[in-house]
Amino acid sequence: MQPITPSLPFLAFPTAKVLAEFRPVRGLLVEIPVPEGSKAPIYFRSLGDLLDLELHDARPLVEAICQEMGYDTGKVAAGEGETGVHGHSWVTYCDARLLPMLVRWTAGEANLLVTLVETVQRGNSLGGDLRLTILGDEAAKPIMRRLGVALSRFGITKRGYCTGRAELEGRNRTFTLPELQTGRMSTSLTIGGDAQGEITPQRARELPDLLLSCDCIGTRSEAGLHQAGETMLTLHSRNPFRMRFAADRLIAPEMVDLIHHASVQDVRNLTTADLKRRYGSERACNSMVYLDLLRTEMPHTQGVRAFIAGLLHEIERVGRHEHTPLSYPGLPFGTQTLRRGPVSYSEDFSKPEQEVFAGVEPMATSRGPTSNLVNLAFQVLEGAVWALEGLSEKELSKPPQGGWTAEPLRYMKEEQGNPRYRITNCEEPTWGIHQGLPILADKSAIVWRRGDEQALAIDFAYHTQTQGVHLARFRRCRVPGRKGEAQS
Repeated sequence: MQPITPSLPFLAFPTAKVLAEFRPVRGLLVEIPVPEGSKAPIYFRSLGDLLDLELHDARPLVEAICQEMGYDTGKVAAGEGETGVHGHSWVTYCDARLLPMLVRWTAGEANLLVTLVETVQRGNSLGGDLRLTILGDEAAKPIMRRLGVALSRFGITKRGYCTGRAELEGRNRTFTLPELQTGRMSTSLTIGGDAQGEITPQRARELPDLLLSCDCIGTRSEAGLHQAGETMLTLHSRNPFRMRFAADRLIAPEMVDLIHHASVQDVRNLTTADLKRRYGSERACNSMVYLDLLRTEMPHTQGVRAFIAGLLHEIERVGRHEHTPLSYPGLPFGTQTLRRGPVSYSEDFSKPEQEVFAGVEPMATSRGPTSNLVNLAFQVLEGAVWALEGLSEKELSKPPQGGWTAEPLRYMKEEQGNPRYRITNCEEPTWGIHQGLPILADKSAIVWRRGDEQALAIDFAYHTQTQGVHLARFRRCRVPGRKGEAQS
């Protein structure tokens, strides 16, 4: 396959349009290691040092997709959106280095989203793996079944331990299963083969609906774990459970739908984690530097970091509908509005600069101490999501003079310290990753108290159709209405 030419830059990807219109129902995950013979470093100073090595070539995976679909690899690589098949298009979004890469792929009525990115999830010393993820909508289900079989030969664990044959669109196709799981997905499937590793025909017929959408592995009957055709399904959720299927029992369609549903968010979470490393400061992305910073911080600063960590934990771990007074574990950090849609955050948000927390602690007043400025900032952020909900794109692009107002914050100014807020467009927008896609954080929730020399701002992005929020960063800025330059 000839070298790939980008169709458009990576940051030109139409995230708002895709999030609003694309409804994926199944995800696929493929990972491949560094090619043999590559000189991967055992130690490197920064993530950038590793990524700049250009260890991976995306073409073998792209070529495998093209072969399955009957596409002209030359036209796909040319970057003109053509595939050689009428009604099918392939638009590549990447920069000169090619990785990371996003692809908007249409195949007739089907819509698919392809992501190729380097990951260091297995450890830095291995040089990183290349991760391919594919999301497809309802019309793409037949294509996803074909790709699950065609791409099953790729992986970071040894393939071919177990094999099976399935009929797809009138053709007998061979798939392969590894012996070891990677633990990437929230569901896993262990399938029993015979002494030679052959999967029974009845079990093989249903596997195109499951391959690469969960951690599928095979075992041979000689291992004594499962007889040929027996299957163990494990859901690693907040309430994990395990189901065992006899050789003559198929997996219920409802369970297949559940696996597909989980695979979509699994894939999005993986790509978000991989890509957001590229949009954070070196200090925030380097865990060793961050730990050294924590050892020297004042107790009140460490307390603020613990508050932020607890709030993010609540957003990630508590179900989206668990916000009633009777729910358990409840919402001690009060993120009811913020969690109406998907939430993502950058490394710079979860690990702010130490200077951001100067002077955020409670202030003494005649009526008692004020609230912590970080706590107030999150209250304003909650109010901002409430205020922006339902606004059109035109209304979101041009805030009213003085910013948007939020009804839940109408009594804030009566608290100790007379807090004030402003919800407006960000003066210096930054890029982040939300649901595995680039997004521009162009809104700011700003708060200050009487006596504060600087206000505290949270820069964020809001997607109105999905009520999704991306939290980009904390920063200090001038108090609105006062003269002086903003400081990040």
